[in-house]
Amino acid sequence: MATPKGGNFGKVLEIDLSKQTYKTRPVSDEILQQYIGGRGLGAYYAVTEYKAGKNALDEDAFVFVGPGPLSGTMAVSHRTCFAHKSPYTGLMTHAETGAHLASEIKFAGWDGLYIKGRAKKPVWLSIVNDKVEFKDASKMWGKTTEDAHEMMVKEMKDPEIRTAVIGPAGENGVPYACIIVERYRAAARSGTGMVFGDKKLKGFAVRGTKYAVPVADNAKFLAAAKANKDANVAGEAWEGIKKWGTGGLMELKHFLHGSLIVKNYQTTWFPDVVKVGGEEAMRTFWKRHAACTNCPTHCLKLGVIRTGKYAGMVAEGPEYESGGLLGTNLGLTKFDEMIALIEACDAYGLDNISTGGVLAFTTEAVEKGALKPTDLDGLKPKWNDGDTYMEMIRKIAYQEGKAGKLMAKGVRKMAKEIGKGSEAYANHTKGKELAAHDPRGDKIRAYSYTMGTCGGDHHEGQGPAALGMTAMADSLCVCSFTNFLLFGTGTDKVITNMLNPLCGWNWKPEDYWTTAKRIMTAERVFNVREGISSKDDRLPIRMYKEKLPAGPRKDVIFTDADQKDMETKTYGFFGWDAKGIPTEATLKAYGLDYLIADVNAAKKKYNL
Repeated sequence: MATPKGGNFGKVLEIDLSKQTYKTRPVSDEILQQYIGGRGLGAYYAVTEYKAGKNALDEDAFVFVGPGPLSGTMAVSHRTCFAHKSPYTGLMTHAETGAHLASEIKFAGWDGLYIKGRAKKPVWLSIVNDKVEFKDASKMWGKTTEDAHEMMVKEMKDPEIRTAVIGPAGENGVPYACIIVERYRAAARSGTGMVFGDKKLKGFAVRGTKYAVPVADNAKFLAAAKANKDANVAGEAWEGIKKWGTGGLMELKHFLHGSLIVKNYQTTWFPDVVKVGGEEAMRTFWKRHAACTNCPTHCLKLGVIRTGKYAGMVAEGPEYESGGLLGTNLGLTKFDEMIALIEACDAYGLDNISTGGVLAFTTEAVEKGALKPTDLDGLKPKWNDGDTYMEMIRKIAYQEGKAGKLMAKGVRKMAKEIGKGSEAYANHTKGKELAAHDPRGDKIRAYSYTMGTCGGDHHEGQGPAALGMTAMADSLCVCSFTNFLLFGTGTDKVITNMLNPLCGWNWKPEDYWTTAKRIMTAERVFNVREGISSKDDRLPIRMYKEKLPAGPRKDVIFTDADQKDMETKTYGFFGWDAKGIPTEATLKAYGLDYLIADVNAAKKKYNL
């Protein structure tokens, strides 16, 4: 098996928390060409090393933390992928986050971290180049993500370290707990925080000082990377993101698109959005812009709350998803309260999106009589009640009382337990709460929610081709904003022009698409082994039954015809059958012959 010529080192750092040992795991250039890195390499490890039905919290269950071949280079905007089996949904999952962690892993000489095992007591990992230290985390256990980050920086005496940590939510087994990276970025939606907590892993810090990413043809690669960056800088479409961040989309999605979520997806019309959106953030909150590695967009916004009970709070945001789920979704009209809820979720290590979905579902359940204050430790949530929502978040993080234990389950399990018709407004797909785009107002977003691997995610791709491009972006570990959303289907040429001189490959644009389909199909096989098929590729009941009552998309509904069209186009694009099962011919075409027996076994077991 060939070793990489460039872009990668051909080695992954395998860490065993049970034995407190570490070793080098080789990875060949052939595998890297087939699965790239990040999300793709994580999927490869999952389908080859896990049997169907494996518990996501087994001692030997792994989390793969992956950069990609472009990480640590002059390419635009590096991200890090956390790939594993989700303890929340039981499906293959991946969570991507920005900041600088991916580059630091590369500078330490690794193509990824493969973390398995379970420590006997709380630990954190210090990773400096080739050396791993297993550090006592007993004093960090119970601390917020911010405090844990600062404690790691202090102990390592290096402000340049890159951290990934959990908060109390992960420690307490909340299934939608997340990882907070470098204080302000989240790897969320997957339950990674719960997996770390189960492993007694508070987090890790990485510092790389010895290695530079090898480049096969430096002159040609730099020229291609510069052309990509120049296109981003010149792109008029990104001027708004640079100025407003993604939080500025709140007004746009409301007034123009009619897809902003409001009060648990009951409507998309909420004129008070101007009190919590990008305009208000710029006027009263933001102090500076920040960016991920080599990114010209600078969508990260940092600010200080200047008035009210939260005056003096330093925070990030609002991003569109967090502002939607913890703002308009809760009917909030006070900007400082929305920011405080976002900050609380980050501090506790809770996924903003799922938490906001749970709070809104609980509020509607109380409103409709399915839940009583006695079910919630006396709490009486109502729309625009920031104080009660803050208490609910705290209870979730600690699984405190009846309310905390109930809400920590997520809306799917909550609805099953509560009953009383609550399933009709339990907004999830494949067990995961939807993001901040109502698919009745933004129908192409339904592809991401339903046809994406993870379920409920907003960023898996808006259309069949985009699903594949997102899989590639997440495997390359680059931001989709600065790549395929800018270049569209021409992204295949842009990426190929960078990968060939970087890695020493001889890709053609069609190789880009074959790889994208291979990764998506490998993930689909993983999920099929768990019983997933077309019956699960569906939106929440509300989207098919209730027309939007107001706004630019008034009276719109997601129809059966919309659903059929989406299935036909997606399954056809990837070579899956009418039930969403990859065919034998497709598996052979993508070099996934080794998964044919798994698919056949699942079809027999689940009558697919």
